[in-house]
Amino acid sequence: MDSVTDGTLTGKLSEDGKTLVVTSTQLLEKRYDVEVDKVKTVTGASVEKFGKILTIEKDAVAPSIVGTERITATKVKLKFSEPMTSAGSTTFKLADGTVVSGITGEGVLVDGGMAVELDLSNVSVPVGKEIIATIIGAADKAGNLLTPNPATVSIQKGDKDGVAPTVSSVVQSGAKTFEITFSEALSTKPSVSIDGAPVAAGKISIDSKDAKKVVVEASAVLSGDKVVTISGAVDGSGEVQAATNRVVKFVSDTVAPKIVSSAVVVDATDKAEYLELTFDKNVDLVTPLIDVQDSSYVKDFVTTSIDGDVAAFDPTAIAYKNADNKKVLRVKLDTLLATSDVEGAKYALNFALTGVTSEFGVAVTSGTSSFTRGKDGVAANTTVQALNDTGVPGYTPIAQSLTNNNEITVAFAENVDAATATNAANYIVGGAIVESATVNSANTKVVTLKLKADSNTFTGARNVTVQNVKAAGSSVAMNTTTLPITLKENVAPTVTAKLGANLKTITLTFSEVVSETGTAADFDVYSETTSLASNEDVALAVDGKTATIELGAVVTADQLTKGLALKALGTIDIVDAAGNKLSVGDKVVISNN
Repeated sequence: MDSVTDGTLTGKLSEDGKTLVVTSTQLLEKRYDVEVDKVKTVTGASVEKFGKILTIEKDAVAPSIVGTERITATKVKLKFSEPMTSAGSTTFKLADGTVVSGITGEGVLVDGGMAVELDLSNVSVPVGKEIIATIIGAADKAGNLLTPNPATVSIQKGDKDGVAPTVSSVVQSGAKTFEITFSEALSTKPSVSIDGAPVAAGKISIDSKDAKKVVVEASAVLSGDKVVTISGAVDGSGEVQAATNRVVKFVSDTVAPKIVSSAVVVDATDKAEYLELTFDKNVDLVTPLIDVQDSSYVKDFVTTSIDGDVAAFDPTAIAYKNADNKKVLRVKLDTLLATSDVEGAKYALNFALTGVTSEFGVAVTSGTSSFTRGKDGVAANTTVQALNDTGVPGYTPIAQSLTNNNEITVAFAENVDAATATNAANYIVGGAIVESATVNSANTKVVTLKLKADSNTFTGARNVTVQNVKAAGSSVAMNTTTLPITLKENVAPTVTAKLGANLKTITLTFSEVVSETGTAADFDVYSETTSLASNEDVALAVDGKTATIELGAVVTADQLTKGLALKALGTIDIVDAAGNKLSVGDKVVISNN
């Protein structure tokens, strides 16, 4: 409703199955028509259809830093009050102003955007001294800038604690994998060898959920007694683990994988139906094939046999549905069923499998599945929008206008979806406020951002974040992208005017140093509707802070009583150092005091 898009929605069900949290790729605000239908309980009972007009107010609350958390002696989290889209930029200095280098992790959001994790382990970071982190331009999901902005917070690197980490256990976790548990959380993973053969560093990793645990993947299936040598792990304070040897007995699993379920699932991207096979354990694939055997299907109460020996049913490739889940394989039904692909038919399918084994090399060779064939849909447009990249050195897709400091252009690789491209909340400019975003029909790959007047108070480097914008016709939002650019401030200079004692000289005083870009006329001088001077080009003082206009005649008592004013001409060329044109409004009243 209200001409707003809901973005791409995802849902997460609570552990008790009673609460569904819906998350959108698009900022939610204004009114939405929410409908909940076709929901079933765990017992299969249907939940009554529910509908409601939901109003979500615009988020105007600025985020803040709520504190820090020391993870280890050399790792600190900066915590925000709400999820952030951009962490902005961070600089580090000691209390005496000395710049601190070597701290990593700044600008990278963790914990769902709620924090930034800083690593102070580099030797260039001093121990035990207060380090002041200054964050600028961080913004929440609605584009609200951090308050205050810039914000500062104190952190400190701790010293070594005198206790080195030790190995608590080494436990097999798979055919080729095992886990090493240490006495404390690690900041650096150890070196590992098996029977004297080093394991590649890329196959050793600290568990992302438990920093005490290290996961190791061997190059081959592990079987029997092996000597595992572990050395060099470093804890959070910098203490180094001494080398240790452990004899580990690895046991092989000789039971073949079993298919525990099969289902027809529509792919979210290409909208085609796939047969998904779920196994009771991880499976490895080496040129995996599925081959339809003699089977049958029923349509309109008529049973049709499938001869699996005909050429149309030659073996076809089967693959993981997701590389991160080695228990689920899938194959497109349109390919698998070949000439016997019938919409609405109920299939009783027999098939053979080759190239599918357990992690221990035990093969699974056959399976069955019963399902009803539906209809493949039309693939969604999934073009992913991105900022334009010409490859030309020095080019940037985000740039401030050369003639108007209130405008920034953003160039995209694809024509934009206007609904998402013109949503100002999708653009975050550190230290400034984006007032609007427009797309011109002359070039639908470029969006022009208008900054709120006087919102950008200083000239310098900023982070600009672009998010949630889609390509025209696409259902997929772009990846959030942040680029640094240099912006000129957009605070326009102002002016006051005063009539001199000689009743002929008008002195203009500017709010900041200004200059003229040419010799064009700047003002007309009026007393109500009577022109006292026209097409006046002011004479700027050397310091650029004042200027004068000399009238051709003394101002009369009647003119002074009616009041005097300056009116800017279209040719006015008075600007500040950043190029902002003098702001005069409708007129500038000339004071007589």
